[in-house]
Amino acid sequence: MRIRVWDTPTRLFHWLLVAAFFSALLFSWRDSDLNYHIAAGYIVLGLVAFRVTWGFAGGRHSRFSDFVKGWPAVRLFLVKALRREPIRYIGHNPAVAWVVLSLLTLVTITALTGIIIYGGEEGRGVFAEVFSYETAEFVRPVHTYIAYFTLFIVSGHVLAALFHDLVLKERIIVSMITGVKEDEEGWTEAERESDNEAEKGPKGARIFALALVAVMSILALMYLPAKKPLTYPSPPVLGEDGTWAAITANELWLDECASSCHSAFYPTLLPARSWKRIMSGLEEHFDDDASLDAGDVAEIQEFLLAASAERSNSEASRKILASLRPGSAPLRITRTPYWVSKHSYLKEDVFKRESIVSRSNCVACHPGAETGSFEDADIKIPR
Repeated sequence: MRIRVWDTPTRLFHWLLVAAFFSALLFSWRDSDLNYHIAAGYIVLGLVAFRVTWGFAGGRHSRFSDFVKGWPAVRLFLVKALRREPIRYIGHNPAVAWVVLSLLTLVTITALTGIIIYGGEEGRGVFAEVFSYETAEFVRPVHTYIAYFTLFIVSGHVLAALFHDLVLKERIIVSMITGVKEDEEGWTEAERESDNEAEKGPKGARIFALALVAVMSILALMYLPAKKPLTYPSPPVLGEDGTWAAITANELWLDECASSCHSAFYPTLLPARSWKRIMSGLEEHFDDDASLDAGDVAEIQEFLLAASAERSNSEASRKILASLRPGSAPLRITRTPYWVSKHSYLKEDVFKRESIVSRSNCVACHPGAETGSFEDADIKIPR
């Protein structure tokens, strides 16, 4: 006899969570895929919110009250299963129930820490300007290790499902696709006669769950598409009064350094000691004489020092500084250890493309480079 066990929302949640989690993992390797990684994280968080609600509103075997049991029941089930004398459950068994709760908790922590990092490092997302760069760096290891631990638990979950299917002959994987299980000896009469679709949760909880899905769908349409920003704001810098404020580009610097000679290399990308060294050697500026009168030098240097890497809270500034040896004053951004490491996956011929020409052409791949914006999500390597 075929018994309907899993309602449609539960099955959809299960496979959508699988797709979203592995999509987030797939899009975590390249910085240019960050938009898709974040979108997958938001989807994971929305799915968890739905599943928690559905744990009170769904069909009988989808509700937490049906399958979450204490340690004695879990221990008894595991002992019996290892002896190949399992206690048969139509819904989740007591052991997998705690795996379900663990996975819901782990993916929630992973998603939330990811959104904190996105807000702190990139200045975007629902937590934009809520958390600092330091907070983002503090939670980054948590995000990474919890994500891989979740992958470990998922692997164990898959192996357990295969054990149930191949050894115990319960066909639970197929049931999460079709929603039905075959009748088994050992199931109680009450379980055999149950109609999961008919035994729905409280009406109020179901209405709330449907409303939650509607709200999440609207938010997804508004926020999840990976769109490029229309403008690329400059990163804020710490002023002499101890407050953070947006950079106002110096007109003389734009004219003398960012127009007539080369592209703008934003001052937030090098420490103050580097800018002092550069401005003191303009007569031999990378094999060129870029000398200026003393007044112009003083004005440009004042701007560069006021917006140097030490005063910036951007991810690029902090990581460039962290990669330098104490006291070192590099003259080229492309020679800093962080820049070299960040671009190490790119082959030499990429920099020789007509659309890029050289390593110093930052704006070719970073559309916000001229305003000091180097966010990972904006990276686009031209063909």
